[in-house]
Amino acid sequence: MIFIRFLAKQSHNSCRFCTFAASMERQKSHIILLVLSTLLLIGTTANAQLSNRNYEIEARVHYGYMYFQNDEYHSALGRYSRHTPGYEFSLHRNTYGERRWEVLHNYPSIGFTFYYSGFGNDSISAELGKVFALYPFINFPITPGENSKLTFKLGVGVSYLTNKFDPKENYHNYAIGSHVNAAINLSFEYRQRIVDRLHWVTSVGLTHFSNGATRSPNMGINIFSAATGLSWYLAPPKTHIDKRLRPKNYLFEFDGKRHFVTDYQYTLGFKDLSQQYGTHQYFFVHDLAANFMFQLSERDRLGIGLELVYDNSDKITKPDWDMYLKPGFLFSYEMLLDRVSFMFNVGLRNNVPLNSSTFGMLFYQKVAARYYFNENLFATLAFTTYDIKADFISVGIGYHIQHKYYLPTHEKKHHRSPIFPR
Repeated sequence: MIFIRFLAKQSHNSCRFCTFAASMERQKSHIILLVLSTLLLIGTTANAQLSNRNYEIEARVHYGYMYFQNDEYHSALGRYSRHTPGYEFSLHRNTYGERRWEVLHNYPSIGFTFYYSGFGNDSISAELGKVFALYPFINFPITPGENSKLTFKLGVGVSYLTNKFDPKENYHNYAIGSHVNAAINLSFEYRQRIVDRLHWVTSVGLTHFSNGATRSPNMGINIFSAATGLSWYLAPPKTHIDKRLRPKNYLFEFDGKRHFVTDYQYTLGFKDLSQQYGTHQYFFVHDLAANFMFQLSERDRLGIGLELVYDNSDKITKPDWDMYLKPGFLFSYEMLLDRVSFMFNVGLRNNVPLNSSTFGMLFYQKVAARYYFNENLFATLAFTTYDIKADFISVGIGYHIQHKYYLPTHEKKHHRSPIFPR
């Protein structure tokens, strides 16, 4: 009897175990089904997002030439001039007219690029190390087309160079004085469609690495290169919104009203001259500028400007000066992208004391990005160079004023406003 009870008890426990195992199997099946459903939902959502956003991946191989300009401090830097390979991978989105500025600029693409170069494989490249860069970019079509097009790419971001100048360990590297630097890319590209989602891409351009004189030495690295690669849409591309479906908009009002803008800005930068002069003090640079701009279209402005620079480092580099104010005159072009704009300046700045009887001007260039908080107030980040060498990086704030006026009566008859799609 005891043995029979034991068998009955074991049989009961076995049934309970079977029931528990079956329950676990059902729960496991439910869990697997839930995971698969979730993954399917995520995949479907991601595919829908990719279809709606026109994402594209791209890979290129570069081959270029590093150019270094010698100066009075770095006469041996020219030995770094050489050919070098590079590689890049990009993820970008092709706009198709969701916003007004996309239509005005012929549907540019925006995205991120990762760039890498080892600068060769010898003792000189070992002094420079390797560079890793990540920068956002915008690519403007110059000759838009469905199967082929020529574009201009502008990218600004950050880079990391593994080797920098060191007075003991790497004293030959006058090119770069810091690990973290700015990365700037300017290039012209040609894109040709091979099949519906695959494109061949080739380009020529300039890639620049510099810290903007925030740490010396800072001659910078300039790479002129040609590249080729392939680009692939992650989902079937979305077609452009037909311009004819948008109501037409006139740049100027029908009564002949026109407008121009003036903007005033102050930026503050700093420089480090420790490598040249042995001082570890940072010198502030104050930059006050005013621009007078005419509206060319809804997407750009052109004008002239005045600038006044007070550079504290001049007290070290120009000890014989009595006055350190440096006025300048510049030409300005602003490209408008909704709340963001890019300002390009070239100009002449005084390079002798104001009370001097001699005449001396310095030709310089400036690239700035602006963000408009509202119709008047904006923040700006500017990069100033001369002789393709960085002078200083500055940040600041500005105020934008729009002025309207009316055409004379005799001009209204001949005035025709350019039409732009909304």
